[in-house]
Amino acid sequence: MHEEIFLPATYAAGVPYDAFRELRAETPVARVPEPAVGPWPAGPGYWAVFRHADVKHVLRSPDLFSSNLGATQIRDPDTPEDLAFVRAMMLNQDPPDHSRLRRIVAAAFTPRAVRALEDTINERARTLVASALDGPADFVELAADLPVWTLAHIMGVPDTDRRLLYDWASRVIGYQDDEYAGLSTADAAAMSPMAQKAMDYRPSSTT
Repeated sequence: MHEEIFLPATYAAGVPYDAFRELRAETPVARVPEPAVGPWPAGPGYWAVFRHADVKHVLRSPDLFSSNLGATQIRDPDTPEDLAFVRAMMLNQDPPDHSRLRRIVAAAFTPRAVRALEDTINERARTLVASALDGPADFVELAADLPVWTLAHIMGVPDTDRRLLYDWASRVIGYQDDEYAGLSTADAAAMSPMAQKAMDYRPSSTT
């Protein structure tokens, strides 16, 4: 089962709770191989921790289990430049840098704050589905819109700038994918002055 937990097909019918229950009981810490998946090459494997108490220990011990040294994504960065890129993400930082950034956004993601957004998110989801009912639709676009739209709503990003946020999110997540690494769908002329200023300061592909 160790290899299976890495494979996307394992989750096609839902989370395999019985398998994870067995892993917690029999191999609570296990080395997981990374076979090739589609165009992605095989990886070196990684250690997986399955018990809640052990996971808490890992998350609370950045001196022993760093998110920053090798970053946290499943596929390892291909180059030193890629590693430097992913290390800059909040997800891949250790305290105190991670703690500083987390304090900035924590209030927006409390259970109460998330519950308050539920109706708004549901309405956006219904709008997206309704827009796809009359003809062909790109499900990737639909699936990407909702989380980006939600983050933009939380941060108060104007409608005119939300496509820019989508582009940036796609580049960050898909930096190893040529289709997304240079994605540019935002209309610069329609952006707010602040977004246009942000575009002036964005790093080039060579830095």
